[in-house]
Amino acid sequence: MIVKATRPIYAERAAKLVELTGSFTESIYLQKGDRTADGKSFLGIIALSIYPDDCIEIICDPPNTELKEKILSSGLFASCKS
Repeated sequence: MIVKATRPIYAERAAKLVELTGSFTESIYLQKGDRTADGKSFLGIIALSIYPDDCIEIICDPPNTELKEKILSSGLFASCKS
């Protein structure tokens, strides 16, 4: 799933994202350009330097539709049209 950041993802928001992804048993990865981070790693998410309007691919293995709903309702991301 590809989403667009609505806010910069730094400390507090990265912690919120880790809390959200940590509630799932599946492996979750975030990809920005050619860099990939574990979606359950606070430092990994910080290292991606996610800014507003950045399109991020969220990879869940195996796929989980509930994850998409939670990500979009978190206020951190919106659907990406590109």
